[in-house]
Amino acid sequence: MNKLGMFFIVLIFIGMGYTAYSFFINDNVREVSAIERIDGEDPIKLNEYIGVKKTILQFVAVPCECCAYSMPFVKEFVESQDDIDVITIVFSGREREILDKFLNEYEVEHVWGVDLNRDLAFKYEVRWSPTYVFYDEDGTRLGTYPYIIGTAEELGERFQEAYDGYYGKQES
Repeated sequence: MNKLGMFFIVLIFIGMGYTAYSFFINDNVREVSAIERIDGEDPIKLNEYIGVKKTILQFVAVPCECCAYSMPFVKEFVESQDDIDVITIVFSGREREILDKFLNEYEVEHVWGVDLNRDLAFKYEVRWSPTYVFYDEDGTRLGTYPYIIGTAEELGERFQEAYDGYYGKQES
């Protein structure tokens, strides 16, 4: 075997070792407990929501047609009930676009912030938008819904399905 062949074999083993190390150890991922805001306000502290009240983390990108389509329904959901907090997290996009789209066009009044370095999206394995991550009032992660919603009622139904699915599995 020539030197070039040996070199590539060594590189392959190094890559495999690094992948295994990252998968099992993963020390380079910091614990994410706050979401930044663009407007200079204090960061959103997730522990003030998760484990206190039922919570939905809505991950969106700007621009994203599916996210834009869902925003009026999320707003309607937030306004129609008090049992579940919704936190919108923009994990992809540019700051100016975020402000224009969410604050002006959709008149977002519920809690929202940005995760442009994608630490939180990585933690929750969010790869596309919109994605919804559901928590019960005890802070138990109930599940994830990585699809568009078409009504405010559907968001409530997806939360309930995640809740029932999680606790149904626990009782079995």
